[in-house]
Amino acid sequence: MNKTEIKILEAIQKNRLNIKKLGERNWYSYFIRITELVWSRNLYDGYLIEVYDKQKYHLATIKI
Repeated sequence: MNKTEIKILEAIQKNRLNIKKLGERNWYSYFIRITELVWSRNLYDGYLIEVYDKQKYHLATIKI
C-alpha cells in the first residue's frame, strides 16, 4: 500500500471522506471518483475509489 491509499483509508475511517456520496469530486489536493460496485456485475459488493492528482495522473485504485 502506498501513502495515498493509506491517507484515503484513514480519512474514511475518521469520517473525513464520505464514500456514500458517489461520483467525481475534488478532495483536498486530489481528484477522486467513487463508484458503487454491485455483485451482479463485479462479484464484489462495495465501492471502487480511484484517486488522481490535479493533472489527472492516476495515483491509486482502492476497493472497499
